[in-house]
Amino acid sequence: MNALGDKVLQKKRQLFHSFPRPRSGEDPADTLSRGLAILEFMKEAGLVLAPEIVEWDLSVLLRKQEHVRVLQRRACFTELSLEELPNHASVFGPISLSFDIDKLRASGATPVIYIPQGQGESILSHLGAFCVYCTNATHYVLRQLQQLKELSDPKIVEARENKPVDPNYTLNLINTGPDASVVAEYIVPAQHARNLLAYVGFNNIPFDHSAAVLRVFLSMFYPTDNLHAADTLGYYRQREWRVISTDIAFNNHPATRALTRTEQERLLSIDREFWSRELTHENALLPRHAFAQIYSPLPAWSVFDLVDAIIAPENYHEKVRSIVGSAIKILPL
Repeated sequence: MNALGDKVLQKKRQLFHSFPRPRSGEDPADTLSRGLAILEFMKEAGLVLAPEIVEWDLSVLLRKQEHVRVLQRRACFTELSLEELPNHASVFGPISLSFDIDKLRASGATPVIYIPQGQGESILSHLGAFCVYCTNATHYVLRQLQQLKELSDPKIVEARENKPVDPNYTLNLINTGPDASVVAEYIVPAQHARNLLAYVGFNNIPFDHSAAVLRVFLSMFYPTDNLHAADTLGYYRQREWRVISTDIAFNNHPATRALTRTEQERLLSIDREFWSRELTHENALLPRHAFAQIYSPLPAWSVFDLVDAIIAPENYHEKVRSIVGSAIKILPL
């Protein structure tokens, strides 16, 4: 390639997925060894959606200590030019996959929706966090409506219980407090619940579809400021895109799948410190690898069909080539 062609390549905007993030004091060779193991796992199993719990502080809004904690499962990409990549890779990892933006968009990637955190006691500055709070609350309501729809449907109940049910059965609906004590109890004929839900859902998309859409937004919301590094607009400046876990199926094909037990063990062997860390979600305390998923939005979909190039230190090119084969070009970092 001539000098002009090199310059155009350097300036072209792409989406990059860089890994693994170097640990403090870690030998660069050990970082690269982990990176090669991740690349090999990605080639064999697919693109991993790593879980993270994102917290939103609502204390100023609600005048009490309160947080919304959202489980997000995602693979992250950053919009950069090749000339910007070395600085990015020094933070996020020495091996980078380069993607054409349009190709990745066609596979479901969307930009992060950056939400400003509140500043001090200014209520207006907490508007973004309030929107997250309301989205999360509405998601819960829609899940409750879907659950009520299933409980009031005799065919669904019979299939679950594997026995006939009385067509005039009633529902015993209970509200509980934080300590699991009963706050309120309602006895509702199932037929009445069915009639009400039919009215609410008339000419509308199903409750579970609506809940899945809100779940997408909850997975795309991310803070604007990196408070851990005292960096105002720190996350916003990363220009992050994501593919995420979603309950929406396309042409009856689930967009994600759970990892097998063997795949979970492989993740632990690659980076036990990261994947064994425990997360709490919906009262379940589990290691991070138990929440991870593989992104597979289409039958036989492979992330490597979208990769334009792999960028890595030149002395590791042969090892990268032995993993990915000869179809993908490899460039020096």
